[in-house]
Amino acid sequence: MKFENKHSFNKPSDVVIRMFSDRAYFERKYKELGFTAIEVLEHEKSDSKFRIKVCYTAKNTVAIPDFAKKFIPATAVITQTDSWDIARKTGRLDVEIKNTPVKVACDMTLKDEGKGSANYLKWTVTCGIPLIGGKLEKLTVDDIMSKADNDVATTQRILADY
Repeated sequence: MKFENKHSFNKPSDVVIRMFSDRAYFERKYKELGFTAIEVLEHEKSDSKFRIKVCYTAKNTVAIPDFAKKFIPATAVITQTDSWDIARKTGRLDVEIKNTPVKVACDMTLKDEGKGSANYLKWTVTCGIPLIGGKLEKLTVDDIMSKADNDVATTQRILADY
């Protein structure tokens, strides 16, 4: 299942990419979002590239039907890798949800827009289980979308410090 969304910010892309390539931003953001057991597993930064891999625990924010409870836990252990080409302002995130058959990936493009900027996200959510895979993908997409507004608001608050 593929879908797109956009996160808009009130500062130019040069400022946003500086935040998106800062380890402290990710640690602060996940904490402010209410995630627990936050652990940076890997972190690399050069003048042109940034990569961070973080493990955290997060609650699903959508109701999980009985058929899906076997595959999607109410509280998930997530490992997320964010990678950015700093000069091009293009990135990718890959999400592993422990003990689930669902895979999530997202290509990102950060662009100036008006007086601020926007991060354009192109998501791919996959699940290879016959018959119910599409339903599990839809539940995952619903969870991502239900968290999006809070994610953007939290990022915008943190951005004020950059």
